[in-house]
Amino acid sequence: MGIGQEMTAFDIMGKVLNVTKPNTSISDIKLEIIRIKRGKEKIKVREFTRFQKNYKSGIFKFKSLARLKKPQTVKGTGLLTWAYKNGKTDQWFFLPKLKTVKRVKSKERSKSFMGTDFIYEDLESRKLGQDSLAFIGVEYINGRHCRVIMAWPKNESTYHSRKIWVNSEYWKIQKIEFYSQETQKLKTLTILDFIESNGFVLPGKMVMAKEDGKRTVMEIKNFQSNVGLKDEIFSESYLIKF
Repeated sequence: MGIGQEMTAFDIMGKVLNVTKPNTSISDIKLEIIRIKRGKEKIKVREFTRFQKNYKSGIFKFKSLARLKKPQTVKGTGLLTWAYKNGKTDQWFFLPKLKTVKRVKSKERSKSFMGTDFIYEDLESRKLGQDSLAFIGVEYINGRHCRVIMAWPKNESTYHSRKIWVNSEYWKIQKIEFYSQETQKLKTLTILDFIESNGFVLPGKMVMAKEDGKRTVMEIKNFQSNVGLKDEIFSESYLIKF
């Protein structure tokens, strides 16, 4: 049996989802939204801080709050996410200009997050059992051994399927291709590097590139683990504080 055939697709995704994570974390993240206009690249820069708390018991898998800091025109904008262990995800969006919290409805999951090439569905958390999975082989990306699987959502989704490369060293996703139809690729997410902090491994830089040339680069500039975050941070009342 070959090295990639020792585990099923279910086993592989199980290891990805069960990688040890910090109880809490704070990440400073830089976004570059890249567009081509008249043959030239135009880049918009966004900076935000993400607070996250992972739960070992109870109904929640994690809660996170992303708060935009730069530029000034979007400062204070926030996204609150509650991911449940049953696979459900609740999200709330806050725009300072409107001074109100708006819940992200299921029909809005396919909309762009802050003008990037990530949609709200990309920011959700999936659980084992939400996708039909198939192991399709082994490939190397930048010298890293990856197990490759296909995932077809069982419930409503923007995507027809996803092709996922899993790094066999860290059990982290290295690359994802998103398909709207069986042979119609929409975009590709590539993890360019990983960073290690206090024994935890996380994506350091990732690129979401669409087939039309649009792309978004997301890079972690600073990461703090197990910093101690109170539950009140992950609430609608805290979301409107900026």
